[in-house]
Amino acid sequence: MRSLKPGWYVLAAVTVYAVVVSLLLFSRGDDRAGAQPVAGSGAAETPAATSRAPAGLWYPLPGARLPRSDSNLPGAPRPYRSGVSQGFDFVDGDLDVPVTYGGAVIAAADAQVIRADTTYAEMSRAEWDGLLQEVAEGATEQQLDKLRGRQVWLLTADGRTLRYGHLSAVASGVSNGRSVYRGQVIAYVGNSGTDAGVAGRDDGARLRFEIWSDEGGYFGEGQTPEQVRLAAASLFVGP
Repeated sequence: MRSLKPGWYVLAAVTVYAVVVSLLLFSRGDDRAGAQPVAGSGAAETPAATSRAPAGLWYPLPGARLPRSDSNLPGAPRPYRSGVSQGFDFVDGDLDVPVTYGGAVIAAADAQVIRADTTYAEMSRAEWDGLLQEVAEGATEQQLDKLRGRQVWLLTADGRTLRYGHLSAVASGVSNGRSVYRGQVIAYVGNSGTDAGVAGRDDGARLRFEIWSDEGGYFGEGQTPEQVRLAAASLFVGP
């Protein structure tokens, strides 16, 4: 039998070493591929692992839900001006929470302020009586604007405009061009643009809340009360 040369032993050892190292590297690669980020480790988490705030709008009054009465929903008749409501009316006794004069009104979404009536002046009695006579057969957009009283308008990232009406005051720091976050106090419940507001009383507190699309229609337009409630169930997410 022929004896093996020393070089063959070296070659065999190198081959075995290469095979072992390759197997170890392959095993580590599998471990890394199956590993999950550790919470708090600073590693990037997958979208499924991160918690995100639910999409949708918050109710404009903390703790509120939809009005119980159909007459306070969008599309409800308004005989005094031969028209229909273009938004939700939150009034005391028709919600699960009280609606009081001066109560906090919050932003329903992250948005930009595009209107804030910080210098609003109530109509005189003569102006109010004249306006009611003018709208008896139907109101123009300008007249409806007066009927909403003091207002704040917010523009959301998806192009919707949120209109808040009948406010008693605008919150400090809320002005045109400013950004607000969902849940931020932006104004206070009032009765501006109503008979009580014109008379200088603080009874009849209410909040008008309208949601307008970027195409110009309002939420609930042309829908029955049942359809409005069904659509609102997926629109509002809290708080």
